[in-house]
Parts: sequence; C-alpha cells; structure tokens
Amino acid sequence: MTFGFGTRRIYADWAATTPVHPRVARAMLKVRALWANPSAIHEEGVRARAALEGARTACARILSAKPDELYFTSGGTESNNLVIRGVVDAFIAGHPGASLADVHIVTTAIEHSSVLETVRELEQKGVSVSVVGPNAQGIVSADEVISAIRANTALVTCMLANNEIGTFQPVSKIGAGIRKIRADKVGESRVPVVGTMARVESDVLFPVFHSDASQAPLWTSCDLEGLRVDALTLDAHKMQGPKGVGLLAVRHGIPFAPLMRGGGQERGKRPTTESVMLATGLAEALRIAHEGRERRVARASSAQKALWTLLEKAIPGIILNGSVEKRIPNNINISVPDLGDAEFAVIRLDAQGIACSTKSSCLAGEESSYVVSALGGPDWRAKNTLRFSFSPAISASDVRRIASAVKALIL
Repeated sequence: MTFGFGTRRIYADWAATTPVHPRVARAMLKVRALWANPSAIHEEGVRARAALEGARTACARILSAKPDELYFTSGGTESNNLVIRGVVDAFIAGHPGASLADVHIVTTAIEHSSVLETVRELEQKGVSVSVVGPNAQGIVSADEVISAIRANTALVTCMLANNEIGTFQPVSKIGAGIRKIRADKVGESRVPVVGTMARVESDVLFPVFHSDASQAPLWTSCDLEGLRVDALTLDAHKMQGPKGVGLLAVRHGIPFAPLMRGGGQERGKRPTTESVMLATGLAEALRIAHEGRERRVARASSAQKALWTLLEKAIPGIILNGSVEKRIPNNINISVPDLGDAEFAVIRLDAQGIACSTKSSCLAGEESSYVVSALGGPDWRAKNTLRFSFSPAISASDVRRIASAVKALIL
C-alpha cells in the first residue's frame, strides 16, 4: 500500500483489526454458492448445513472442544455479552427465589469494554462485582482473582491477552483454582447431614470461568483444556478473518441462557440464520493462526524488540506499558512525555504513512486509556499513549521508520 508520493504505508493497528488472509478469502469464495438457509431440509439447505458444521468441526479440533460446544455469533462483543448475561440468568434460574442481588461476578480492571460495560450494567441492577486490578506490569494476580470468589459467585471473567497493552494474563492458573473450588463443592455435597445428603448440584457448576481470547489466536494456543476455561470468546477479524463473525465456546454442562429469542439456531442459544461464508472464513482463519504460530511469533518478537530498543534510546522518559516479556509479540504500547494531544499525534503519524492508535478502537472519544491508568504512574501516562500492533512480516526498515516518526513528534 502506498501513500502520497509513493511512500509505502505501514499498517500498525492489528489490535484493532487485521487484513483478511488470502487463504481465508479463497475459502469463503468456495462456499459462496451455498447461500441457502442451513436450517432448511431441502437439498440446498442440507448442503449449506454440511458446510456450516464442517467449519464448526474444524474449529473444535483446534480448540480441543466438541463441535456442539461451539456457537457462531456476530463477533467478540456479542460472545462476551451472551456468556456474561447468560450465565447470570442461569445462576438465578438454578437458585429458586434468587434475584440479581444474590449474584456475584469477578472480573479485572483491564477487560475489553464489552465485558466491563456489561458487568457495570448488571451491577447497576443489583449484581455484586469484584474488580481485580493489575500490577505495574499489566498482569493480574491469579491468587487475587481466586481470593475474590465468594459462595455466590456465578462468573469469573478474565481475558487471555489484553487488547491495548498486549499483556498475557494467568488464565490457566485461575482456571485451575476455580476447578479446585468446584471440586471441593462436589465433595461437600456428598457429606451426610443429619442422616440425609446435602445436595448442591446447582452450585457445583459455579463459578463459571470465561476468558475473552479475541486478541490471542495468532500468538498463543487457545486450547480450552490447556487454559482450563469453561467458556472462551473468539473474534474472526482479530486473526485475519472476516468481520461480523465470532465464536463462543462453552463446555458441556455449563449453564447459560440465550441473549435473544426467536429461533432454534445454534441449539437455541443464538437464534438467527447462520452465515456459511462467515463461519467458513472464521474456521480458515483459526486454522491459519494455529498452523503458522511459531514462525509468526518469532518474526514479530524480533521486530518488537528492535522497535522498543530504538524508541527507548531515542526518547528520554518513554514508558513501555505492560510487561516486556509476557505480551503479544507484535504489540508495543508506549507513553511518551510531552506528546501533547495523542489523537493529533496519530493523525501526524498517519500523514507520514503510519497507521496506529492511541488505545482500543472501541473507546473513541475517551481522553485517556483506562487500561494504562490501571497501571499507575504519572498523570500523563494514560493520556500520552500510542499503540503499535504491527504485521509479523514487518521489515527492519519499517521498524526504523516508526521509531524515527515517533521521535519527530516531540522535537
């Protein structure tokens, strides 16, 4: 892609969205003739259903899940809303006489806005919420998350990789702790009480553990068993797939109610006519992410290290937001002293052919990053942020161009 007088543009905003991979585009074109409704029982519908279930099965293999544990949605935001609201509704349904005031949720201060805003809305309606903050490196403590769990905790939700600062969270450790809590509940349910058995079947399913892994597939495994999660969110356009389709994986036995009503699609959990083309694109994107991960990580890590070395040397007082080691390898999120208006800085970089962002694209209009603010530090830190999330194929000259352009912002 070129800009102006032949200057090649550098797209360094992969955390916002990624370009569709050519293999994904080809896979989608192959099924464009399968436009019939997958719920129909005529030949065209049966063929469309076969392709849809083929995509579901392909995703299930990569995620170590069963095909009927996967639900196609419109994206990560819907998946997060569906599981959060659905688990809360199921918790209430499983406890006769319970209301929202009897429900507790544990989350973190650095979740995506689709998680935090949903949880805040539920809190306004009576749900109790515990929010665990990160340390200075942008990583939450698994022990703190587990310690926040109460007897009435319905849901724990912690993202796998942060969308702004790129830090990986200790999801598998949290999952192991939650499994132990549930195992202890099972043991308690079998202890005789006054000659009877104290049954807590509805309790042993909770708390449900969910992780938003939308940013993760290109960079780390999203195997459900390895992560020890009950539910997982994915979004196709974050991994070189098409926009408008996501995936929610929910383990068998985990209760959650549908967000919408009006049909039996996706086993009644997500009623609307499925898109075979979008589901096929998501499956192919996930397959590509899985197959080429090791080489992709190595290339991006090398560029990440080189870019941070140049930036740190060129700009006194610059801050790298988040852990140096435990982060997505194509992410560099920085706070620059004396940057001024961060959005204007993005516009200036854009004029030089470099596309980046200040924070999550879902937070347009916000003056500062709540994620960076949660890390502490000087007041200017959360306002003077720039996020570069680049292609793993970025060149050394592109790295130097970015560093030089950022340095020029403060001269």
